[in-house]
Amino acid sequence: MDIAPGTKIRVEITATPRSEAARKTLTRVCSKDPRAVRQSRWRKQHRPSLRKSRRGGRMWEHRMKSRVPVQLTPGSSYTLHGSADVLRDLQSVSRWVAVTPA
Repeated sequence: MDIAPGTKIRVEITATPRSEAARKTLTRVCSKDPRAVRQSRWRKQHRPSLRKSRRGGRMWEHRMKSRVPVQLTPGSSYTLHGSADVLRDLQSVSRWVAVTPA
């Protein structure tokens, strides 16, 4: 991958990663896409953060889990800023992605 740091890149998922570590890395990198950031920010503002219920005469609070902002399905693509750390992470999962300049 011969892409200079600091350029805009397009990441396309070509296959679903098999290992949990690769899925986690791709999720973290693809979450930096501006659309994913906006969607995550909107969800954070509009989700119920606590669900309260009564158990044994006391109020219990249940914190809601946040949803992952990206889908790692083959064919999905994300455009993001190719900083040095992003390019290094993409190099480690290069079997499952195609990286091109945007």
